[in-house]
Amino acid sequence: MLRATIAETRAFESWQDYQEALKRAIAPLTEEQLQRRLIPGLRTSGEIAEHIVFGRALHLHRTLGEEVAELTPLLRWDDTDDPPHTATEILHGLELTWRFITACLMRGSPNDAISEEEVSIMQSIWGLLDHDLPHAGELSLLLGADGMPGVEI
Repeated sequence: MLRATIAETRAFESWQDYQEALKRAIAPLTEEQLQRRLIPGLRTSGEIAEHIVFGRALHLHRTLGEEVAELTPLLRWDDTDDPPHTATEILHGLELTWRFITACLMRGSPNDAISEEEVSIMQSIWGLLDHDLPHAGELSLLLGADGMPGVEI
């Protein structure tokens, strides 16, 4: 097996593990837990989780345009007048965005030459994950401070 194949496989497995850990942390949360504000002025756990979904949708929309039209409703999730979402809705948003992320990551094989457009898409996916991870840490901190399990990566 080529070193590139091993590295790509491991990176993808790590991202998949992160996706599952994020879902495990959010799935059991009640509406009250999602909306509890531990410190005035800071986001709730629900607002952070919604922001992760929004950030993914925004990155994908900017990169893939109409190819991800299904994500358009998620672009309103960061609006101040958008109502809070349930854990089930957040999980659906995570799954939906993950479907497009994996479609981008799994195009071709590790040994295929890639076009400039594909390089741009991959850079956007890395940017998307760069956005996700700090917010997952923020979510973990809030959940832990409230006595609940965080995003176990």
